[in-house]
Amino acid sequence: MLKKIKIFIFKLKKRFRIFNNLLNFYHYLYLFFAALIFKFPSKKLIVIGVTGTKGKTTTCYLIYKLLSDLGIKTSLSSSQYFYIGDEMVENKSRVTMPGRWYLQEFLKNSLDNNCEVAVIEASSEGLMQNRHKFIDFDICVFLNIHPEHIEHHGSFENYKKAKGKLFENLLRGEKKYFRGKIIKKTIIANFDDYEVDYFLSFPAENKITFGFEKATFYNDHLQILKYKLTPKGSYFNINEDFKGKGFEYFTKLIGKQNLYNILASFCVLKSLDISLKSVKEILKNIDNIPGHYEIIEAQGFKVIIDYAHTPESIQHLYNNILEIFKPKRLLCLISSAGGIRDHWKRPEIGKIAAKYCSEIVISNEDPFDEDPYKIMKEIEYGVKNFLDEYEINKPYKIIEDRKEAINFLISNAQKGDVIVLIGKGAEKSIVVKDEKIPWDESLVVKEAIRNFKKSKK
Repeated sequence: MLKKIKIFIFKLKKRFRIFNNLLNFYHYLYLFFAALIFKFPSKKLIVIGVTGTKGKTTTCYLIYKLLSDLGIKTSLSSSQYFYIGDEMVENKSRVTMPGRWYLQEFLKNSLDNNCEVAVIEASSEGLMQNRHKFIDFDICVFLNIHPEHIEHHGSFENYKKAKGKLFENLLRGEKKYFRGKIIKKTIIANFDDYEVDYFLSFPAENKITFGFEKATFYNDHLQILKYKLTPKGSYFNINEDFKGKGFEYFTKLIGKQNLYNILASFCVLKSLDISLKSVKEILKNIDNIPGHYEIIEAQGFKVIIDYAHTPESIQHLYNNILEIFKPKRLLCLISSAGGIRDHWKRPEIGKIAAKYCSEIVISNEDPFDEDPYKIMKEIEYGVKNFLDEYEINKPYKIIEDRKEAINFLISNAQKGDVIVLIGKGAEKSIVVKDEKIPWDESLVVKEAIRNFKKSKK
């Protein structure tokens, strides 16, 4: 009986592989015709692809903003916005790397509007579905990788390989010129990440690494030697121009993760032969992206909105807030998305919140076609297990309505507290089954603060 089951599973897997290969071939042909119709626009643009588990949107925006403010007309495709030069359109689809013909059309529009550079945020799902095919990338950036979308990809190894697709055909592209100079096909990689060797293993004409650690094998390495994190922003020095004196650079972007994002964007400038000193003043004036470490001041306390949605990014966020703001209490709204999203991380998110937060509210995020209460109970399991294991008594509760949950936390805030809301960031909807319910976390918070002030009078 067992032998028959194994044979059946083997045949099923074989049929699935055949179906999957046919589907990939269909996507391949579809993308080829899209590139053909739009006359392979990427061959006439410098194209930069950025991938990683966290920091993609911020890094892409930094690259776009630094180049644009230097007078280099640049376009940007990201999970939050599409820019062609100064014209911005909101990404209402919430798809990081749009499918169908979108990217080829986006590149053609970039070319028609005299852009010199295009920046593309590359997701594992988009790469897995070959949405990068027939795009001639010149610079590929690896930020970091940790477990995400595991159920969707089947394993962490598959997830990593999907991201690796961005780098595998780098040398097959055309030779291009930027401001009269040939641009080398370049891989930029975070040297501090455990998986960096895999992403540096792909062939390239040029490889640049970055990080806080000193690189042992790569000469072209951008390193932060000295830094200071404050509630108003971050000060830092890099190895290229460190003279043993004060801080050379300042950014309004808060937290250590943003220093990694800045280093990655600086490496892109280096690969384009642009002086880093030329962007010192530009960097000073770049604000936080809405929904990414967005701080809203209230009466004696702060609310921080962040898109963090993986256990590692949430833990880094909490660590940064505790180190930088030193709050009296950390009041946390936690949540997790439904559908095919990673079920495994729900109790992990609960466990991390139980470890770092003073008070916890478990709420709704994007349940899609799942029962939201089931998702919240899975998060609660992680909270409860951690508190029981270490015999800690911390208040926590489930409030399904996210607006009600935010109001509850704000009404219970005291002077010196920091409230942290994760999961939604600047997203403009909450998705329940096929319905998109309009949502703006920042506006909900500001309204809750106004109501709180009125109630105190």
